[in-house]
Amino acid sequence: MSVNELLTYEIIPQEIPSVIRNCSKCKRDTAFYCSEKFRVNANQKMVDVWVVYNCTHCEGTWNFPILSRVHVNKINAETYSKFMNNDKETIWYYAFQFNHLRKLCNEVNTTIRYELREERLESKTNHLTIRFSCKHDFGLRIDKLLAEILGISRSNLIELERNGMIRLNPNINIKKKIMDNLQVTICELL
Repeated sequence: MSVNELLTYEIIPQEIPSVIRNCSKCKRDTAFYCSEKFRVNANQKMVDVWVVYNCTHCEGTWNFPILSRVHVNKINAETYSKFMNNDKETIWYYAFQFNHLRKLCNEVNTTIRYELREERLESKTNHLTIRFSCKHDFGLRIDKLLAEILGISRSNLIELERNGMIRLNPNINIKKKIMDNLQVTICELL
């Protein structure tokens, strides 16, 4: 057995995805960016919560609905506090809810700049293990990221997978999106 590395990559998005939708002030489809603020409205005991987006042209706003007409007692106190204090992590969580955004917008920008933070540990095995940590799903494909990390083409990577040299845990297609706690094992590294 030789000594190889166990690599852990934390994938950190550098921006919140923008959306394209109709702006009521511009009277056309325009890009909206996330203001990183919640809007909370309470009427009696019923609460509405939105993430506020701003038009890039006129600064008009669009409110992305998070909660609608929910009784205040049904909202966790800690979560309610995060809404009231514009907690950045909570805003980012909702801003990366692509399925919900796609239902309300004409287009969602999934091309997000990201940073990879690498941690290397030694491992007494004859293969390389790469673990991924990713809090937000922004559509980054496994094959694209692995090819970037290993410095090989995607077609070479696909060939390695076909030959059983690459295993994914959980066992999913290499062309799927990166998920949190994904582990990739590469046997007899290149």
